[in-house]
Amino acid sequence: MNKKIEKALKEGKLIDYDEIFASYSKQKQKRILKGTKYLKTAMEIRKLRRKLKLTQNGLAKKMKVKRELVLQIESGRQNVTLETLCKIAEATEKHFTFQFK
Repeated sequence: MNKKIEKALKEGKLIDYDEIFASYSKQKQKRILKGTKYLKTAMEIRKLRRKLKLTQNGLAKKMKVKRELVLQIESGRQNVTLETLCKIAEATEKHFTFQFK
């Protein structure tokens, strides 16, 4: 584990993600991004669901899917397709957009 992270954990302090990420080699950054690409989406979906005060089961019912799919998506274990993102948007009455940065 990164020494800055260890120290911050021991002291109970928050640390800046960008600062820590930049401290890793480009190769390590690439591996980290590969492992987190689904988690970023999962976190946004979970945040939206909680903001709307929906349970995983409630969202699944609105999407007409099994709760297990929502669980897998929110845990980052399931690749989220464009079709699934559109179902989530429809179920939450939100407009889905994406962009390339």
